Amino acid sequence: MSLWRNRDFMELWVGQTVSEIGSRITREGLPMGAVLLMGISPLTMSGLSLVTQLPASLAGLFIGVFVDRLARRPLMVAADVLRALLLLAVPAAALAGVLHLWMFFVIAGCTGILSLVFDVSYQAYLPWLVGRERLIEGNAKLGVTSAAAEVVGPGLTGILVQLLTIPLAIGLDALSYLFSAGSLLAIGRREHRRHSRRSGQAAHRSEPSGEPVAVSLSNWRTELADGLRAIRRDPVLRALAGAAGSFGLMSSALFVLDTLYALRTLGLTPFWFGVTVTMGGVGSLAGAALVRPVVRRFGVGPTLLLTMLVQGASGVFWILAGGPVWRSVLCLFGWQLVGDTAGMIYEILDTTLRQTRTADAMLGRVNATIRVLTVGLTALGSLLAGVVGQAIGIRHTLIWATAGMVLSTLWLVGAPTRRLRELGGARGEV
Repeated sequence: MSLWRNRDFMELWVGQTVSEIGSRITREGLPMGAVLLMGISPLTMSGLSLVTQLPASLAGLFIGVFVDRLARRPLMVAADVLRALLLLAVPAAALAGVLHLWMFFVIAGCTGILSLVFDVSYQAYLPWLVGRERLIEGNAKLGVTSAAAEVVGPGLTGILVQLLTIPLAIGLDALSYLFSAGSLLAIGRREHRRHSRRSGQAAHRSEPSGEPVAVSLSNWRTELADGLRAIRRDPVLRALAGAAGSFGLMSSALFVLDTLYALRTLGLTPFWFGVTVTMGGVGSLAGAALVRPVVRRFGVGPTLLLTMLVQGASGVFWILAGGPVWRSVLCLFGWQLVGDTAGMIYEILDTTLRQTRTADAMLGRVNATIRVLTVGLTALGSLLAGVVGQAIGIRHTLIWATAGMVLSTLWLVGAPTRRLRELGGARGEV
């Protein structure tokens, strides 16, 4: 049965669509507010990105344990509601006249942790909800959601910032999280299992029709180590983790400094910058639509290698930007279109491979471990980007970042990942 007819998946999909659009408002709005309202430097901008990532990287492994022990949907609902409350503090503080820069840092850090809780939970929840045979279809549809948000969200952010101000625009994102929580609560299928751990034993899964298994509160160290062992034993997961970490380290310079570079150095207005980011959504939509035919044509491994290479090389568009505003806009259009098309294809395949190669009882920890590695190295890259950008200039920083992204492809070149032709039969029982 197609997922179009799966009511529970459609509830998840609709909620995620609205939430993703709202999330783009905050993703662009927080740094935009820091630049336009607070007049921050490159180093301070990297600090804002760092606090979004560092707390999540420190808590990530423990989050993976909780995701594997508890029902995933309640964790997702709680993350949505708490993110909504945090973001509502921005317009409330602005209306009271007490909005300060430190609030941006606190909200960025807390929402980073909650976003990790949600992402790890839903990546473990999706295989249970739709079945592993429908994973690539489900991930592709959720990829369309992310792409649609990329099309609508940034441009909408630019418009809302100019019409309503940044705090009120962020307040709208809070409402989108509440909508997402409501959609999750409307899912009819209920989880009937809990995961338990016993000393020296592997994780257990109860039968879907069985009683919930009592959750043990011991053996944290063993459970944390299981995620690392699962990745270390599987050469494909190991290559995906290494590529994700190194790409995150190097690409963070682009994502930390892009707003500052576009608004101050290239002279773009918030509206035009939002429009250029929107083109990334067009690329993501193309990637989500192309992933299955491209995989049928080239195979999983070659597609992963090619799309990571193209995504990294697309950073050259930032290096070419400059001069007249129209030239900068065209270059950023190229970066978003090419990079996000390749990036969406890679992301869908990367997520699906991890879900198919990992036992259900380990999904939370495996996904969380890779996310912690990625987020931790991205946080380090954010700090380095600010320091290097301050020392040698943003443009030169973007040059070495692009080179590093391209070199991240070597993780896939030297691994059996490149020989994978299809996803079927890839699952590893850990």
